[in-house]
Amino acid sequence: MNGTFNGIPVRNITSLRRIVLEGLTRDTFRVVGGPLPPLELQLRLNGPGWLILSSREIEGRIIEYAADMTGYEITIESTESG
Repeated sequence: MNGTFNGIPVRNITSLRRIVLEGLTRDTFRVVGGPLPPLELQLRLNGPGWLILSSREIEGRIIEYAADMTGYEITIESTESG
């Protein structure tokens, strides 16, 4: 899947998972393909997270992220809308 994260075009988005608990939604996704410096500049805990995909838009705050030589894993938490 391709998309946009905080205005940065990203390719190879995989492993999109959603967990809903007590009114909060946590969406975790993985961006594979190695280092992406523009994306790294957007990653900060409690910072804004806005992921746009062709089938979904996710907006919230970044609560967790990890990076390695193969890519990134990012979790965005948002309030569950009724």
